[in-house]
Parts: sequence; structure tokens; C-alpha cells
Amino acid sequence: MHREFATIESSIEAFVEQPDDPTLLLDMTDNDVVPVLKMLQSLDQRVGDAIFLIFPFACETAGMYLQRCMEALDHQIDEENHERVGRDEAPWPPLPLTCIDPRRTPAERLRNAIIHIHTLVPEGAKVVWAWLPASIADADGFAKMMLHLLALNGFEDWMEGHRFCIRDDRDRPCLIPLARERRAEHVVILPVDLSSQKAIRNLVDVANDEVQPIAQRMGALMQIAALDLAHGRLPDALRKYRALYGFHAERHDATGCALALHGLGDVALRRGAQRDANLWYGRALQMALDGRNLLVVLNSLMAIGNCSSALGEHANAAAWFNLASTAAGRLMLVHTKIEAMEKAGVALLACGKAAEAAKHWVDAKRLCEQFGCERQRCGMLDRLVSLYAKAGLKAEAKAYELEKAPLLAARRRGAPASATHDNRT
Repeated sequence: MHREFATIESSIEAFVEQPDDPTLLLDMTDNDVVPVLKMLQSLDQRVGDAIFLIFPFACETAGMYLQRCMEALDHQIDEENHERVGRDEAPWPPLPLTCIDPRRTPAERLRNAIIHIHTLVPEGAKVVWAWLPASIADADGFAKMMLHLLALNGFEDWMEGHRFCIRDDRDRPCLIPLARERRAEHVVILPVDLSSQKAIRNLVDVANDEVQPIAQRMGALMQIAALDLAHGRLPDALRKYRALYGFHAERHDATGCALALHGLGDVALRRGAQRDANLWYGRALQMALDGRNLLVVLNSLMAIGNCSSALGEHANAAAWFNLASTAAGRLMLVHTKIEAMEKAGVALLACGKAAEAAKHWVDAKRLCEQFGCERQRCGMLDRLVSLYAKAGLKAEAKAYELEKAPLLAARRRGAPASATHDNRT
């Protein structure tokens, strides 16, 4: 299933990068929407010259869906204008009345919004429009609104610089059959099936196939247990993790035992038994250390730190997160190291050690600058602003607010943050 996810994400990225076809039709169900949204969020962080505008609202009617899309665009323009005023730049003009006039058809209003946004973004930037309704009650109305984006009568000039990702409901398809019937030359069709049912079927087949290597079958069983856990089937997950622990214990496989014990901790956590979960994670940590598997050690340290924080044992939590930060550094997992440093700071602040918390967050911010982790850097700046403001240190709080402003502006423009801020440590 991981390969299928990666293949679909790569296909979407290839569509965004290619210059010839403006429209991608995604053949998908309601269950596939969230995974595809995660793919687009990932691409938003990776594809530097593209601006992603994503509209996941439920489509009860085409008019209501379009109204929410226009409200979202208006909100983004307002946020950008707030930043522009702070930089003494001219504000962007709002959406024209032709985008919100209910007397016009939804298709006309949508086209006018696309043309308007094109006048605002930097020259050469690609705008990726993702119309992925969480559900489509008005399939005909939605299809009619999107119809002109299929370029059935040829590519039009106003489409230049745009990529349109449009969902078609697999249960009630409208756009894909039409595109195939009309042989739409500017449309790419991508089937998406990431349902948990399909994943489980594939994994069950592997787990029950005696021809498969035993390690691969146990790996499939571990994934099935994780799916049981994710869907709240806690007794099923518990039985599988216990069976997995017994299997790996017989073979003296410390890493396999650690993974199974960690799963038992996850089950206890889902049941609200924080202290039991902490004990399971502690056993998992010891096994991971015995197996010299640093990645499993890291996951256990983070889990114990989270449990300690939830139990109000903040000094212990800070110690665990500091150990996790060291482990993540050895593995060169920068994002996880920054997360551990942030959580250690939160725990230290809960212990009344504000100066130590600030040092953790400043150090984490420097790491963010060094490795270009701009979203996490914004999080560190938020914490520092709050900390210094509550301490009455208004000048320091204001300085961090000013540091954050160009980062937010760059993200909204889709430009690399390094273009607006010197990322030296």
C-alpha cells in the first residue's frame, strides 16, 4: 500500500511539473480524499515554484461549494494584505464582483476567480487548484461547474500557468466518462484507490500466504494490527500484538519484540490507560536498546516523553525528550529532533524553568533556519513570542513577531523563505 501511495503522489507531482495538460481528473471515493489531501500538503512543501489552493469542503450543492471556495480565497487575500501593509506594499485587490455575483453561473464565477488570482501571483509561478470535495451530493452541479476546465474545445489562454486537480466520484462518475467519450487531449485521468479495505485485503493475502517468507508475513501481520488500532478494533489489535511478541520472543528477535511491545503501548494509550502505556513503552525501549535499533529507540523515547507529559511528570518528560533529541540527531532526522526539542521546552516551562525552555526553542529555531524547516520555525517563533510576552518582555516578543512575518508571506506566495530571510545560524 505504501508503494501505491508513493506512486499516486509521484503521478500528481509529475502532472504539476509538466507543461502541456492543465487538468487532472482523480477517480476516487470519499475514503480516498484525506490521503490525497496529505499528498498535496507534502507537495506544497516540496514543489517550490507552485502555489497550492486546496478546497476540500463537502459539496451539498455546487453553489454552496463555490461560495465556500470564494470565502477561502477572500480569506487568503486578506491575510496576505495584512502582511503587505506591514511591509508598506500596495494591497492586493479583492475578488471582483463577478466572482461572487449569484446571478452568474458557478462556472463563470470560478473562471473569473482563476483569472483574478493569476494577476496576483509572481510571474512564472504555477497555481495548483485542487477541487477535492469531501463528499459530492450534487454530482451533476459540480461536474457542470468544472466542465470548462476540461478544455474540450481546446486550450485557452487564461489556463496558462494553472493546474486543475478535480475529483470525480467513482460511485457516480460524470467528468471522466465525458472526457473519455470526447477524447479530451488536455486531460489526464488518474485512478485513486487507497481504501483501508483494499489495504487490508492485500495484507491479509500476504500474511496467510505460506509461500511468502516468514519475515514478510509477520510484517504484514504487524501492519494489519496497526490498521486494527487505527480503526478502533482494540481487542483485535491486542491479540495480534501479543501474538507478534510471542513469535519474536521465541526467535530472540529484540527489535521485533520492541515493535510488538510498542503496539501494546499504543493499544493501552487508545484505551486511556496512560500509565499502562508508559510501562509498555518502557519495555519496548529496553528491547530496542538490546537490539541496538536506534530508530525504534527513538520512537520509544518520544512515546514515553508524551506519556510523561500527559501524566504531569514534566521533569521526566523533559529528560526523555532530550534523549530523543540526541537519538534523532544521530539518525539525522532533523524534523524529529526539532519536535523533541520543542516538546522538551514545553515540559521545562511546565516545571517553571522558562529560561531553559527559551534556550531549547531558540536552539530549535536555529536548526530550522539551517535546514529550511520553515513550518516548524514558525511554531518556534510562536512559542517564543508567547513566552516573552507573558514575561513582559515586549521588545523581544516584537522582534520574534517581525521575524515570523516574512516567513508567512513567503509561504502564501509560494516563494522559498530564504528569499525573504537570511538563514544563517
